[in-house]
Amino acid sequence: MNTYGETISFEAALRVDPGIVSEVIKMYADRLSEEQMKYVINNLKEANFKIYTEEELKKSMEKGMEKGIENLVIRLLKKKFDDVPEKYLRLIEDADEKTLLQIADNIFEINKIEDLEKYFNDN
Repeated sequence: MNTYGETISFEAALRVDPGIVSEVIKMYADRLSEEQMKYVINNLKEANFKIYTEEELKKSMEKGMEKGIENLVIRLLKKKFDDVPEKYLRLIEDADEKTLLQIADNIFEINKIEDLEKYFNDN
């Protein structure tokens, strides 16, 4: 495919399905000139798309997973104890993934809300 055809593919991808743009870029990455890559990136920026590096995507996914585990732990505790004091909510929000998973894994051994103390004092 010539340069003109590749440019048309990117323009079509942007119009039809913005999500496919990264796939199109990957398909043609070894054949894109620096000018073509700048063209694609500029079009994405103009369309208000956030362009992530692989590292940024990995960090974003990890943060999302940790937030999901945090939400699950809070839901489990609220279901078990009805009311979770603000103190523990803050500790859970500040906890790392390892601590959150320990709490989730041991939810049946936590008999009173104060039992959470050991998970935050051990780390």
